[in-house]
Parts: sequence; C-alpha cells; structure tokens
Amino acid sequence: MNQNRRQFLGATAATGVALAAGLTFPGTSRALEEKPMVKAGIITDMHHTSKADTPTRKYSASLSKMETFISSMKQEKPDFVVEMGDFVDTLAQGTDPAKNLGEIETVFTSIGPAYHVLGNHEFDNLTREFVLKAVSNTGISQGRTWYSWDSNGVHFIVLDADYTPKAPHRAYDMNTPGDTFWTWKDTFIPPRELAWLEKDLSATTLPSVVFTHQTLDRVDDQDHNIKNASTVRKVLEDSGKVIAVLSGHDHAGGYANIKGIHYIVMNGNVGTNDSRPWAETSRKEGFDTRLDNQFAVLEIYARGTKQYRIKLTGYGRQASYDLGAFISI
Repeated sequence: MNQNRRQFLGATAATGVALAAGLTFPGTSRALEEKPMVKAGIITDMHHTSKADTPTRKYSASLSKMETFISSMKQEKPDFVVEMGDFVDTLAQGTDPAKNLGEIETVFTSIGPAYHVLGNHEFDNLTREFVLKAVSNTGISQGRTWYSWDSNGVHFIVLDADYTPKAPHRAYDMNTPGDTFWTWKDTFIPPRELAWLEKDLSATTLPSVVFTHQTLDRVDDQDHNIKNASTVRKVLEDSGKVIAVLSGHDHAGGYANIKGIHYIVMNGNVGTNDSRPWAETSRKEGFDTRLDNQFAVLEIYARGTKQYRIKLTGYGRQASYDLGAFISI
C-alpha cells in the first residue's frame, strides 16, 4: 500500500467521530459531504418460515420485521434496497413453500428498485428453477444470479456462491433423499462466474461495491467463507476499483480491511448469535421489531479524486461504520 493511501485510511479511522457529526476533512468540500452519491437499504438473513422459533432465532417475527424495514426505507428514501440471502428457511411440514416465499417477496419489493442475493436456505424446500422465477431484480433479466448495475456513479455487483467446490461445481438446488449433494458449508464461485466478474470490473470506471451472501474475508476453509475466497479477493484487488464487500450468512457479523477493501459482514435479522439466546440480550426476547431488527442504510460519498466515504448506519443490533476508501484507476 502506498504512503498516500495509508495516510488516507489512517486519517479516516482517526476522525470517524468527526465524520459522523457531519464535519469535513481539511480541503474537502462540505457540499460533497452533505449529499451521498448513492443510498441503499440493506437487510440479510430473514429466514422467513413456519417452523418453530428457537432461543436464538425468532422465525415468526420475520414478516413483521420486514414490514418495519420497508416502512423505515419509505422514510429514508434509498435509491434501492438489497436483501443478501437466506430470505426463507426450511418449512414446517404441511406448509406451502411457494406461499412462504411469495409473502416476503411481496413485502420486500413493495418499495421500488430491489435486488436479491441468493443464500443457501432458499433451496431447502424449493427448486432453483422455482426460486429464480419467483423473485425479481429491478432491470435484471429473470433468472440471473450474478449480475451488476450502476447507480449514481457507483457500480454494484451481486455474486452467487451457491455452487459446490468440487468440479463440475453443481449449482445448489433442492436436495433430495437420494441426492444430498451440498451443505451450507459447500460454497464456491465457479470459473465462469469468476471470468464474468473480471470482465465486468474491467469494463467499469466507477468505484465498485460487491454483495455476497457467504463471506469473503476469512481463510478459505472457514465454515461461513466461500471456499475460493482468496481467488475472488485477488480479482477484486487487481481491479483497483472495489471499495467494499457486504455479506451476510454469519449472523454474528464482523469487519475486516484487506488490502484497502472494506469487508462488512452484516448481522442476521433472525438472530445475531447462535450461542447466546435472545432472552439474554433482548427485553422482548427477539420480537421487538425496532430494537431486535437488524438492517442498515449504506451511503457512499465522493470526497475528492478517487476518494470515497462509506457510511453504514445500523439499525437494531447492526453495527455502524464510517470508513474511507480509495480507488487506484
């Protein structure tokens, strides 16, 4: 990392409080700080289902929490909303999986431009073909699971890691008793998607943000991580254009800075910790649609030539971040 970039990232970390207060850096136009280039609402791991709640996961609150998210976004007025996977979950016997997915899709897409990232639980009770026909992404051809779009000077990319690590890298589909060919730990970005990603990044001149369900910031063999994450990260790094990667899957959340790219793992909405019951941290045991409802507003600001501010404002137990970023193109 060159000296200018180290100084920029260090200055941002040291002055996060000032940024949060709406103050500006020396030599930075206040007008640039006041209005973001783009604003997005983000939520992940809703796990909408009819099965029984557990001490750490309150499935029965998912629809009302999604309604609260959409209500909040109507006030925030984002340019678009994104859900980052595990939209639904395994159902109780006798429940219609199509109805279950349709319920939450109807609420989520009621606000305007909306985008999906495929999680692993989408395929617990539904075939891939059905899922891809049942959800829609604004301006994207039906059935696409990795894709990109531009919004107000920022390039956004959705990746699909629901492929088996072993060749021929089968796409996740509904397992059957005779063919249980994947588990939630078996995630991979196949060669054809990697080639597309490299080409997509080479074609843009804009700062870029990537959305994934599974994480990209850990060692490859970590349970929640995409198993060829280090290969994917190199494509992102070599482009010189990616400023942030946002993921879900690990409900506990987290943050890492790897070679100047910010990796934010958002807290699961259904629950933030599979080891600590909701009753230990919530007065309403996870059912409070405001205090126990994890989502965020992402804002990206231009801060000068090739410099950007990434502001993630968390709701519920979702952490907030105020970060500086730099592109080298």
